Amino acid sequence: MANTLKINDVTLFAALAPEVKIDGKWLPIEECAAAGLELTDAERNCDSYFWKRLTLTNRTGRELKLGGFRWRQTGAHADFLSTPGRQFRFYKGGWMMASVCGSVRYGDTDFALDPNYKRFAVSAPEEYDGERPNRFFADNVIIVNDSVSGNSLLAGFVSSADLFGHFLVELDEEGIYTFTMVNDADDRIVSPEESVNSEELVLLFGQDGYGLLEQFADLWGTRMKARRPSGKVPTGWCSWYYYFSDVTEADILENARYLAAHRDEYPLEYLQLDDGYQSALGDWLRLHGKIPPRAPMRLVCNEKFPHGLEYLAGEIRKAGFKPAIWFGPFMVETRSELFRRHPDWMIQDANGNPCLAFEWRGKSPVAVLDGTNPAVQEHFRTLFAEVRRMGFEYVKLDFMMLASSVRNGILFDRKATRAQALRRGLEAIREGFGDDGFILGCTIPLGPAIGLVDGERIATDITPYWKPERKFYAEAPTVPNVCRNIINRCYMNHRLWISDPDTHIARTDNNKLTQSEVELWSCAVRLAGGMLLLSDRFETLAPERARFSRWLLSDPDAYETRPLDFFEHTTPNLWFGTHRRTGERVIGFFNFEDVPQILSVDLGKFSDTPVRLVDVLDGEVLGEFSGEFTINVLEHSCRLLRLA
Repeated sequence: MANTLKINDVTLFAALAPEVKIDGKWLPIEECAAAGLELTDAERNCDSYFWKRLTLTNRTGRELKLGGFRWRQTGAHADFLSTPGRQFRFYKGGWMMASVCGSVRYGDTDFALDPNYKRFAVSAPEEYDGERPNRFFADNVIIVNDSVSGNSLLAGFVSSADLFGHFLVELDEEGIYTFTMVNDADDRIVSPEESVNSEELVLLFGQDGYGLLEQFADLWGTRMKARRPSGKVPTGWCSWYYYFSDVTEADILENARYLAAHRDEYPLEYLQLDDGYQSALGDWLRLHGKIPPRAPMRLVCNEKFPHGLEYLAGEIRKAGFKPAIWFGPFMVETRSELFRRHPDWMIQDANGNPCLAFEWRGKSPVAVLDGTNPAVQEHFRTLFAEVRRMGFEYVKLDFMMLASSVRNGILFDRKATRAQALRRGLEAIREGFGDDGFILGCTIPLGPAIGLVDGERIATDITPYWKPERKFYAEAPTVPNVCRNIINRCYMNHRLWISDPDTHIARTDNNKLTQSEVELWSCAVRLAGGMLLLSDRFETLAPERARFSRWLLSDPDAYETRPLDFFEHTTPNLWFGTHRRTGERVIGFFNFEDVPQILSVDLGKFSDTPVRLVDVLDGEVLGEFSGEFTINVLEHSCRLLRLA
C-alpha cells in the first residue's frame, strides 16, 4: 500500500511505494504475497524526522537473489515535490572521498566523471548519467531545496553497514516526477524463511538545508556508533606530496631530524611514511614458509629502506614522534608472492579466476582481496597486529573502494554484499591494530567506514598545481575539487569521525601553486578543521611559505564551519567559521574562478550594529560596516576576515 508522509503538516510524499528486486525484477509490495514474498514497510514519525525500513522474508521455499530495496514516487502529486521544477536545487552526497558532492539546479547535468574511474566514484555506475539534464544521482544522502520558500527535504540512510544506498531524482517544469531511494543488495542469496532488512531511511524537513545535514550526521553517527575521538586532533607530516613513490629511508630520517630540531615551530605528533616503501602490493608481510619455523613475523619493504620498517619506526620514535604508515590492504599485484600463493583469497569472476581491478601505475595488474573470506580476515588481523607490534600507532588505509567496486564479483560468502565485504575486512584490520590505534580512512566508501575509522579523508588528493591543463573531471585531484568537497562535507567533522581535508603544502620547490593559491589553500585548511598534516621538505621550505604551516599549527581544528551560499554554488564562495572555544567569527571569501570576482555578504545576518572587519592574514583593519558588504577578490585567492 502506498503511503503518505508528512512532517510539520507538510506533505512530503503523497505516495511513496516500496519495492523489492528479486531475480532481476522489481516487484511492488502489492505483488509480493502472490510471489511468495513477505515485504513489510516499517515506519515511525519521530520528533523531527521520519524513519523507514523494509524487511523481506522469503516464503517461496527456494533460494532467491536479492537485488535490492527501494521506495519510489512517480507522476504528478499534490505535495512538496510538485513545486515548479525551475525552483529546485539539490545537494548530492558522494560515495567516497573523491566522489563529487555539491549543489546542482534545474537545467544542470550530473558532474562529468572520468569514464575509467566512474565505477570507483559511485555505488551504482550503471545508473549514473552525466549527459542528461535534470536527472541527478546521489550516494548516502540528498537534499531537495525550494529556492523560493527556502524549504528543504533531506533523505538519507542512517544505517550503512550492509547495503549501499543511493538516490535518483528526475524533474521537469512541473516538479519532481521521479524520486527513487535505493538499497543495492548485489544479488545476495536469500535462503527459504530468511529475513533481510534494508538500511534505515530518514527524512528531515526544514528551512536550513546545511543544518539538516548536521542533524542527519548526528543521527548517522549515533546509529553507526561512530568513533568520535575527544581531545586534540592528530597533527603530523606525510611523505607523499613531496616525495611521492620515490620516498627513501633517508628522506624520512632527514625530515624527522629537522622537525625534532624545530619542534617549537612545528609541534607535530605523527610522522607518516606513505606509498613507496613496499616491494609489491600485497607483500606487506613475510609469508609463512619463507622464514624459519617459530621466527617472528616481519613487515617487508624494498631496497630504498635498507634497515627495515621496524628500524625506521624506532628512529621516528627517537626523534620524538609517533610512527605512522600507509597501506593499500585490499590491493594485490599479480606479480606478488601473496597472489601466487593464494589466488583463492581474491574476489573471483564467474569462471573462478581472480577479478582484476586495474593496472598499478600502468605496469602491474591488481586483484582484490575478498573481505568475506575468513582466511583474508585472519591475514588482516595478523598483518596489522605486526604493524602495531613494530611501533606504528597510526595507519592510513588507501584504495579501500576496491573491496566494494568489483561489480558482479563472486564472494566467498554468497550471502554477503559489497558493503559487507569491505566492512568485514575493515573490522579484521581494526581487531589486529587494536582499539587504541588511529586509523585514517582514504578512498573508503563512506557509509561502511563509520564506527571503524578514527579519521577520514573527505576530498580527493590535493595537488602542487591548481588544475591540470588537460581535461579534468569532477573527481580529479585539483585544488578547486578538494575545496568543493571539504566545504560541502564540513558537517561530518566530529560527527562521523575526525575529518581530514588532506595535507597542507606551502613550498616553492616542486610546486606550481602561486602565493595567492597557497594562501587560499591555507585558509581552506584552517576553516575546514579536523586533522592537520603537512607535506613539505622542511630543509628547503622558504620562510614566506613556512609561516602558513606555523599559522595552521598554532590552532588546529579551531572552527566549526559552514557555507553561507550552500545551494547557490557547487563550490561555495562564502565560508563562515565560529571558533570552537572563543566564539570568534570569520568569513572566508573564496574565488575559485580564473578572473577577479566581487563577492558580497549581508552582515545584518550576524549583527544588528556595525561590524569591524579585520584581515586575518595581515592584520589590516578594513573598517566598520553594516548591511551588504562587498569585496573584490582576485582570481584563485581568498580574503579571510574576522568579524570583531
